[in-house]
Amino acid sequence: MHEYETIYVVKHDLPADQVKSIQDKLKDILIKAQGHVLHHVDWGKRRLAYRVDKFHQAQYLYLQYLDRGASIAELERVLKYDDRVLKFLTVKLKEQVNPEERMAQTAAAPVAPEEVFREEPAYDRDRPPRERHGDSRRVEEEEMMSGEEGEE
Repeated sequence: MHEYETIYVVKHDLPADQVKSIQDKLKDILIKAQGHVLHHVDWGKRRLAYRVDKFHQAQYLYLQYLDRGASIAELERVLKYDDRVLKFLTVKLKEQVNPEERMAQTAAAPVAPEEVFREEPAYDRDRPPRERHGDSRRVEEEEMMSGEEGEE
């Protein structure tokens, strides 16, 4: 079996029962294909980096599971054709995972949304712009020019 994660983004104004129905549908697909759901976490509503289908906010959901790879196409097909889902991404985390050992480790907490959505400063205010972007050529040229002027 392989370990996968799927992060999908649904419309922010969906009622809780509709979000639950999407989650149940995905779990049923995995169970029918003899997969194992490790974590299914609601990361909550967040602002999107860019507008998607006229939405500025969305609800993020995280699904981590074990599967042989047979149900991935069906899972993505369901997400693709569901109008409530805005975006999704599936990533293979590990090859050849022992299901018994991995299921025993599921007691550990899944990835917290704070680890994924880190706030980073847009720029470093302590350094001049040239140094921030790693372009020191102009600074060196200016130092050389000022050094030559002092010698005359």
